[in-house]
Amino acid sequence: MALTEEQRKRMEENRKRALEIRKKREMEKERGETVEGFFAAAPPQEEGLQHKKRKVDGANEPKEDKKQRSNVLLSGEREDCENSDDESLEEFERDASAYVSKTEAQKTYCLPKGTIDVLSFVERDNPHQRGFSKMKLYSRAEVRRRARKRFGGKSGLITEREKRKMKRYEQELKEVKCLRR
Repeated sequence: MALTEEQRKRMEENRKRALEIRKKREMEKERGETVEGFFAAAPPQEEGLQHKKRKVDGANEPKEDKKQRSNVLLSGEREDCENSDDESLEEFERDASAYVSKTEAQKTYCLPKGTIDVLSFVERDNPHQRGFSKMKLYSRAEVRRRARKRFGGKSGLITEREKRKMKRYEQELKEVKCLRR
């Protein structure tokens, strides 16, 4: 059975479209390195990337240095102050990604939801499933600054973490004691 010219043309179009899709996927695999289940910092031209800035009381217009800092973060580079202040980073932060999820910010930096909600964030497609809602990723440097300001520096933050860890331990101990009765 011979194919008509229209069928051949349609087959050729489908083949080209399939090749384009394959190239896109290969590019995403090359570029789509993940860190802790999240996409590593990628250039702002990527689809699904939106940068949103929230304003806090009286901050009608963001300062120039804030704009520059957010542009640097969007390009996936770390902030200058973070690189020069490398000795003040904690051990787990040295090779960590530039972005942090809301849950990780709450656990690691002991910040409440209200404080995290006012920080600037980048929306990215969820790497676990495209159908899920977009993830909000917060700048690790900005979250770190807020946490250290809130708890009085690096040592205060470490003390707060230990305090919370002890509180969880005591709570678990109480639960175990209740189970034994």
